[in-house]
Amino acid sequence: MSSAHTEEVVRVADQLAINELAARYCVGIDRRDRDVFLGIWTEDGNYIVGRRSGRFHGKEELRQAIGFVSGAYASTRHWTTNHIVEFQSEGDATGISDSFAICVTHDQQPCLVAASYDDHYSKIDGRWYIRSRTVTRWFVSDPMDVGLTVPAPVPVEDSGGAAVPSAPASRS
Repeated sequence: MSSAHTEEVVRVADQLAINELAARYCVGIDRRDRDVFLGIWTEDGNYIVGRRSGRFHGKEELRQAIGFVSGAYASTRHWTTNHIVEFQSEGDATGISDSFAICVTHDQQPCLVAASYDDHYSKIDGRWYIRSRTVTRWFVSDPMDVGLTVPAPVPVEDSGGAAVPSAPASRS
């Protein structure tokens, strides 16, 4: 493989690793999974969600970020899209993306949130991390009196055609 091809393969692998950070961010926040969430940040990572509160610096403060979100909402579901990454150097990149979330209040009323993320990524010991993320919220709707129904489990068949009970969808 030529040097140019090798560099392109590394660049594609780096792009995929950075895209996975966006997915892990959503999974960590939405499932309240502290290990997944903390695993995407550098040791000195910065996470800026709000103007006054919602500013976290370093792993110790980042541990509090999930509590910050769960204090505001009983549950969240984020989708990140329009992710554009620009490599600044071999181990340094910036990115922008948009997010849409359905957030359910502690009174069980959903609201809609749209935001953009401005990110700085660093590659440390061969692995990509978020060094900083600044969240710009475009809107947060008022809570709505709309019922969110969890669908019934879909029956699953084993290889012999017999029905196998499936677990209900998780509500967390």
